[in-house]
Amino acid sequence: MAFPTNFLSLLKLHSKCTDSLVKEVSGLCPREIEFTTDPFRITVRKMVNSVLAENHMMKAFVRLKPQGERILYGYMRPEHDIWQMVGAFFANRFPGTIIVLGNNTRSWISFNDGKNVKHAQGKSLNLTLQEMEARLGQSDSEYPELLWDTYYWSQYRPEAKNTKYFKHNMPEKYTREAGIRAETDSGGTTLDQFTV
Repeated sequence: MAFPTNFLSLLKLHSKCTDSLVKEVSGLCPREIEFTTDPFRITVRKMVNSVLAENHMMKAFVRLKPQGERILYGYMRPEHDIWQMVGAFFANRFPGTIIVLGNNTRSWISFNDGKNVKHAQGKSLNLTLQEMEARLGQSDSEYPELLWDTYYWSQYRPEAKNTKYFKHNMPEKYTREAGIRAETDSGGTTLDQFTV
């Protein structure tokens, strides 16, 4: 995979990125970052790759839960400022549904109206969900959890239980940052058993 042409915008999302760093590399092209032996440029490449890796892992690890029929929410505590990237991914995957990602200190709201993805920031995940519930009212469906469980178990594949492969590809850091505690399959296996 080629180094991204928008590497500057990705670099800005890194938790340790500074304005002076962006200014210093703004005149460089992606190839000058990708194919280099210069230690400074290698550091920049690692920072960009770190943002991309965390974005990828959060998309894989964040588990969305329904709140009524119009809201899906999930816990997320990323190291880098990838809120908008992950929110846009889920909003595009579930158009017409409000996606709320957050933790105890902040939240990010994304919504795909069929034309554009709109974003907003909020306070903690719990406060944002309470505000949204008050604004939107209660769900029309009596059993939204049942619908979600039906979808979840329709995606379950017993042959995918390979703990060695899981541990190799799913670092514990990302399961922790995505707020994954335990999910059980029909055989009683929990996600914690994969990560211990």
